[in-house]
Amino acid sequence: MPSITNDHSSSISWFCQHARVHFHLLLSTLAAKGFYYFLFLYLLALQYCYYNFSRDPTSSFFDHKQGYQQIYSEHRRQQAYEFLRVANVSTAYASNPTLEHRNLCVGIATVERPHEQYIRLSIGSLLDGLAADERAQIHLIVLVAHTDPFRHPIYQEPWLQSLSDEVLTYNSTAEYFNELRGMEENRDYRKKAVFDYTYLMEACINSRAAWIAMIEDDTLAVKNWYNRVLQALDDVDSQSSSWLYLRLFFTEEYFGWNREFWLSYLAFSILTVISVATTLLLLRKLGYRLLLSTVLIISLVYTPACIVLYFLAGKVSLRPFTSGVHEMPNYGCCAQGLVFRSTTAARVVAQLKDQVGYVDMILEAWADRQRLTRFAVVPSLLQHIGGRSSKGDDFATAGTLSAPERIFNFGFELYQQVGNSVVHPLEN
Repeated sequence: MPSITNDHSSSISWFCQHARVHFHLLLSTLAAKGFYYFLFLYLLALQYCYYNFSRDPTSSFFDHKQGYQQIYSEHRRQQAYEFLRVANVSTAYASNPTLEHRNLCVGIATVERPHEQYIRLSIGSLLDGLAADERAQIHLIVLVAHTDPFRHPIYQEPWLQSLSDEVLTYNSTAEYFNELRGMEENRDYRKKAVFDYTYLMEACINSRAAWIAMIEDDTLAVKNWYNRVLQALDDVDSQSSSWLYLRLFFTEEYFGWNREFWLSYLAFSILTVISVATTLLLLRKLGYRLLLSTVLIISLVYTPACIVLYFLAGKVSLRPFTSGVHEMPNYGCCAQGLVFRSTTAARVVAQLKDQVGYVDMILEAWADRQRLTRFAVVPSLLQHIGGRSSKGDDFATAGTLSAPERIFNFGFELYQQVGNSVVHPLEN
C-alpha cells in the first residue's frame, strides 16, 4: 500500500514538473513570437520613415540629395525666364505710372553676384502670373546697391526699366555717398546691408502704399503669391493688433527637437513609459492574462524603442505646419521676405538707423523687447535660390552646401501647377 501511494505521489510530481517546463516553453514561445512581431512592425516603420521623411531636415532619415531637390523651383525658373524674355522686347508688362496710390510696395535691393544674377528670377517670378489689376496695385522699387550702378550687369538691361516702377540708385551728392564708398572698399557688408534696407524702406514709405514687402534679390516667388499675401495679411490683422511683420519665407531646419527643450522631451518620454506600464498593470488587475514579464518588456523595451523612433522621424514630419498664418517668434530665419504695415515701417527705419549686423537679428531683438508678434504664412510663398552670399559669409567646403544654399524651404518644392492654379498638399 505505501508503495502505491509513493508511486502516485511520484506521478503527480513528474506531471507537475513537466507541465511547468512545457508552460515555460509555451511562454517563451509566445514571448519570442511577440518579439518577432514587434521587430517586423518596427522594421516596417523604419522603412516607412526612410521613404516618407527624406525631405524633412529635422529627421534622421533626411537625405540631402532628395531634400534639396528643386522640383517646383525649377518649373518656376522656366516661367520667370520666359517672362523676362518677352519683357525684354515688349512693354506689355510695364506698370501703370498714372495710378497714385498702390496697395503694396515691393522693395528689392540688389548687388552684383559673382556668377548668376538672381534678381532676374526674383522679379520675373514676382510679376509672372499677375493680372493687370493686380500689377497695378503693386509699386516695385529696385535699388541697384552700388555707388557705381553700372557695375551691376542688369542696370542696362531693357527689362529693368520697363518692369520696375522705380529704379533707385544712390545720390552721389549726398553726405552718405563717400561713406558708402568706404563700406564697399572695406567690404563692410553688414553695415551697408542695414543702410540699404533703410534707404529702400524709406523709398517705399514715400510711395504711400498700405503695405511694404522687403524682398531679397535671390528669391523665387510662387505663382499667384499676391492674392495669398493679401489673404494672409487679413488673417494677421484679425489675430493681432500689435505685430511687426508677416514672414513670406522661413526654413524648417530650425524647427526640430531643439536642445533647449530637452527637459520637456525627457518628461514626455518618462510619462509615456509610466502611462503604458500603468495601463497594462490595470488591465492585469482587472483579470486580463498579462504576465508581469510581458508588462515589463512592453513598458521598458518596446515603448522606449517607439519613443526613440518618434524622435528620429523628425518633428516637422510628425507635427507638420497647417496652412495659414502662424505666430513665428523664433527659428524662422531669415530676412528673405518680410511684409510690414506702412505705419510700422517708419519705426523699423528708426530702429535700424546706424545699426551694424543682420537685419533680421536686429529686428528680432527689438520685437522681443517691444513684445511685438511676428507671423509667417504657411506654406512659404518664397524660395531662397542664392548659392553665394552678398555679404561674404560663404562657408562651403568640398562636397557640402554653402551657408546660403542651406537656407531653404523644403515645403516650397511641393507646390504643383494645376492648370492656371498652384496647389500645395498642406492646403488640401
